[in-house]
Amino acid sequence: MASLIDAGHTFVLLEDGRVVFKADVGSLALGVAQIQGVWVAPDRRGQGLATPAMNAVVEHVLQTLAPTVSLYVNGYNEPALRAYHGAGFRQVATFATVIL
Repeated sequence: MASLIDAGHTFVLLEDGRVVFKADVGSLALGVAQIQGVWVAPDRRGQGLATPAMNAVVEHVLQTLAPTVSLYVNGYNEPALRAYHGAGFRQVATFATVIL
């Protein structure tokens, strides 16, 4: 986490000195930044905070780090899917993990 903060790859939204939104650029290579670790404070979920916060993160990343921004999300995470769709993301592939 410290290295992400030091690199300027962690973004937070504070309300009254408290973190209510967080997202990281976890991977940056070949012109693509992958956002990970997106989090909204439990008492702020469902209040429309995630979409504008993601919009701000994406805009900053596009202007300063990479011309393409990506992320992945579990298909069952409907609130996250709505927020990411609202921030302009669209599904381009499906990723599956197989545990042996």
